[in-house]
Amino acid sequence: MTVYDFDNTIYRGESSIDFFRFCLRRKPSLVRFLPIVFWKLLRYKQCRTTADEIIHWGEHVLRAFLSEVGDVDELVNAFWDSHEDRIKPFYRLQQKPDDLILSGSPELLLCEICRRLGVHRYLGTRIDLDTGTVKSLCFAENKVRIFRDAYPNESVDAFYSDSLHDLPMMRLADRAYLVHGSRIELWNGS
Repeated sequence: MTVYDFDNTIYRGESSIDFFRFCLRRKPSLVRFLPIVFWKLLRYKQCRTTADEIIHWGEHVLRAFLSEVGDVDELVNAFWDSHEDRIKPFYRLQQKPDDLILSGSPELLLCEICRRLGVHRYLGTRIDLDTGTVKSLCFAENKVRIFRDAYPNESVDAFYSDSLHDLPMMRLADRAYLVHGSRIELWNGS
């Protein structure tokens, strides 16, 4: 099985941030969340945040966000109508029926784009939209646990990611690749 991270791996950008910006254009009152969103994104990019921190601030923002945006499914569909072209060409060229997308992005975003791409297997961060809580954060070492819970007997032939946050999955795979923009290189384990 080939497993792919999503953001900055097969999608050009951070889909959650792009979705927030998309919603911001429709609901300008969400601007008040910009400072914390960008601060936490910076900490994430610098590998200076923990899963607990992400859940704590994420749930706070999520509850307020959900109370203001309205029909989330409608927004997700409209978002992918305008952002589907951000899927990197390399993925479409090598896509296989047994691919798995394993991402920190919320499954509510992954569901629609995976349907459009014909990807039948995906795992991401699970969110309870009724309560605004994170049920399962698919991040760092949690990715291995989530993968093993869903596919206990599967092996990972190849894993693609843009981030060293994914070292636990990279170590699990027979081969791992780091994706930098459109450049893909075999990860040598160091």
